[in-house]
Amino acid sequence: MSDTIQLRIPGSRKNLRVATAGRWRGAMGLLGNGDLNDPHAMWVKGCRRVHTFGLARTVDIVFLRADGVVAKVVSRMKPWRSSACREAAAVLELRPGLAERLRIAPGVALDLLS
Repeated sequence: MSDTIQLRIPGSRKNLRVATAGRWRGAMGLLGNGDLNDPHAMWVKGCRRVHTFGLARTVDIVFLRADGVVAKVVSRMKPWRSSACREAAAVLELRPGLAERLRIAPGVALDLLS
């Protein structure tokens, strides 16, 4: 089962609801929870590589370092693709286009609140 936390968006007063993936579910990411309407994102801890094998739509992938700073963003990653980031400690999976709308880019520090 996953918990829901808040993601504080830099430069905004908005918080984004984020589901956290546990050990077993973390390996599945969005495959275990294919709907990103509410919450709007999934946080997969201890992850450096993601794939969209089996997904039917695009997603935004945000690779985070251990200090919460964005290392890499893959916007609108298509189904049946994979991506990795060596320095990542976690991944945020977002609805397509959300990373750009929220101005999430490499170097931005995100604040995940439990």
